[in-house]
Parts: sequence; structure tokens; C-alpha cells
Amino acid sequence: MKTIWAQKAKMGSTEYFIAKMSLGELVDSVGLAIELPEWEGMTPDEKKQRQLDVNKVVNEMCPYFTEDKDRFFNGIVVDVHSGYDEIKFEPISKYVKEEMALAYEVSMQDAGFLFLPGKERLIALDGQHRLLTMKICLKGNSAISAVMLGNRKMTSQMLALQPHPELADEEISVILVKGDDILKIRKIFNRMNKYARQNGRGRNIITADDDVFAFIARRLFSEGQILYKIGKNELVNWKSNTLSQRSKQLTTVSALYTVAEILAKDKGWTSKTMPENDRDVDEAFQENVGFWRALFDGMDTYKEYLDLTRKDEKISSLRDENLLMKPATHMALAHVAYFAKQKGIKWPDVVTKLNQVDWSMSNPIWFNILVIPAKKKKMIKDKESIKAAGMVISYMVMDKAMSGTEVSEVREIISDSTNGEKNDLPQIIP
Repeated sequence: MKTIWAQKAKMGSTEYFIAKMSLGELVDSVGLAIELPEWEGMTPDEKKQRQLDVNKVVNEMCPYFTEDKDRFFNGIVVDVHSGYDEIKFEPISKYVKEEMALAYEVSMQDAGFLFLPGKERLIALDGQHRLLTMKICLKGNSAISAVMLGNRKMTSQMLALQPHPELADEEISVILVKGDDILKIRKIFNRMNKYARQNGRGRNIITADDDVFAFIARRLFSEGQILYKIGKNELVNWKSNTLSQRSKQLTTVSALYTVAEILAKDKGWTSKTMPENDRDVDEAFQENVGFWRALFDGMDTYKEYLDLTRKDEKISSLRDENLLMKPATHMALAHVAYFAKQKGIKWPDVVTKLNQVDWSMSNPIWFNILVIPAKKKKMIKDKESIKAAGMVISYMVMDKAMSGTEVSEVREIISDSTNGEKNDLPQIIP
């Protein structure tokens, strides 16, 4: 029998208990829906959970939970799948005989001790990935069952997992809900997930402290840096991934993140990386500063943009047909800058040539590479298209530095963009 401190509560027609459990108690007491003996025979309507993403747990969540001293998970909602009537709750007021203020008396009726006899079956209703993370962190790869993997084998990362029993005393909040009404429990699960708002990419970049690319992106528009606001006008949209036609902002924090990622391709860093050597991070940051500085100093469009922004004038006419005012193009230019670095060509010299390119959205060279050539032209934003655009631009300004294989790749990009009708190489900027 387990005895835990709990508080009784009710919302709508649902009674529940709010409790605190140690991780050791939690992983030993609460199971996953997929581990139920009847799981395979359940219909989709009877199942209350999505399929577990074991790879995400192992590769992302476990490293965070074992390595970050500031780790924190929000509470787990637990479905008392069976045995709810066996659970007993005794309010603390039962043990207090003295007269007390009314406020204390009312509170003590709802706060007390919850007795779990051990016959109940507890299943994670919301938080199954957090629960699996804690199970694996405490017990190592023995917590990964065959049913979780399906027909797959354990990866090398899974096999390398070691138990961390020292985490057993960590504490987490738990909400226990009676689960004998399947339809009601499914509705609760559905609503919790439906109304839970996920952070957008921009918000995640703003708050990520263990991601080197997020750190660089944020620093670029911090006070005193190259993309810091001019007057009251911010140059970077950090709230969303798009720019409206009337926006005075130049780019987005999402684009800055991708640019930083592209420029550092040769470093082997990932989104889960925060290098220990501050010098390496600062060098990468300065490379990003150099990328933007060369564009601002060497391209007429950006000079005009900065001038209009200083005067607090509209830039909508500049943005309308100019690809240089689109975040997708900024990412494509990062591929060009990286190509130049690999070939030993100075980026400011490349920018001088880029200033001579026709960046109009009506230029056919960009059709189906950066632009969808419909009546209302739209940008193509997927990673492969942006990378392909970078190759085409690189050929236009650095053709002599390209190998035969790279030139063939550019031909193929042009051919694909015209459905095989053309494979002529684009005009070279002398």
C-alpha cells in the first residue's frame, strides 16, 4: 500500500485528486496504455493514446532530463483505469479535533491522505512521453519493451542507455482521474491536447538556451548588434515566421536561425548543441555578422531598405516584387555564402556580383525554384528548394569555382523547374 499526500477537487462532473509523487513511486505505479494486455485488441475508439515516439524520448527528452540540472516536467494526468473504488481518501480534518477557523476547516476537508492499496491499475492519460522518459532515465534500456518498438530493433542510442537511480527521489505532480467511463476519458484526453497551444518556431528560438543556432539568431538583433531595431522599427520578426506586405521588418528569427545553421554546416553542430568553447560560438556569431554586414554594405536594395527604415517610411513598394526582401532568399544566400567559404572566395566579393542579379519575382529564372509563377506569386519555402536556389545563385556569381558535377547539378535544377523543357544554364554575372 502507498500513502501519498493529496488534495481532492472537482471540475464539471469529474472528481480528481492532485498529488505529489517521487519519480521512483511514479514509474513503479503508473504504466503506459500500450502496455495494457488488451491494447492490441482494442478498437481505435477504445484506445486513449497516440503511438509512442520512442526515438524522440531517447534522443531528445532523456538527454535533457539526465543532463540539465534545471530540468522540469509539468504534471502527469493519470487515468485510474481500474480499482478506483479500492482507493481511499482520508481528509486531514479527520485527525484534527480542536476547533479552528472556518477557512482551515474547509481546506482540511479537501486535503489529506490518499491510500493506494496496490490493486488499482494506473495509466498515463496525458504525459505518456514524459512518463516513458522518466522510466528510461531511472531504469535504462530495460524500460523499453518490445511492444513499444513493434517490429523494430533497439538502436545503438537505446542500447547505450544507462540507469540513473539517483533520480528516484525527484518529485512530480500527478492528477488522478477515475477512468471507468471510456468515452469520458477520451473526451478529456482530446480536449487537453486540442486546447494545448504549441509554441511556434519563433518562440522556441527565443527561449532556447541550449541551442547554438538559437543563441546566434537572438544575439544578432540584441541591443547594439547588426540587426537591432532602428528607432522604433524592429528589423526582425521574432513572433511569427512570415512577414506581411506592410511589415517594416527585414527578416524573421526563423530565417536567422536557418542562416546560422547553414553557415556552420562544417562544424558538425546540431540544434541540441551548445559548444563549451565560447570562442567557437563567438567565431560563428561573427561569421553571421559578416554575412549581414556584406549584404548591407554591398547591395543597393538593402541600402535603400535601411535608409527608408531610418526615415520611418513605408517599404511595401520595395518588398512587393523584390526577392531580396524575402526571408526565403536570405536562407538561399546563406547557401551561397557557405559555398564561397568552401571555395575560398571572399563573401564581400561575391556580394558585389549579387548586386547585379535581377532579383525581381517576375524573373523566370526563379520560377519553381524560389517563386510559384501564378497570378499572385508566392515564395517556395521548403529546404530543398532554398538549397537548390543557392546552387543556381552560386553558379551565376562563382561559375569558375564550380566542379563539373556541381554544374551538372545546376542544369538538373533548371530542368526540374521547367519540367524538362529547358536545362540552359543561367546567365553568369561577370
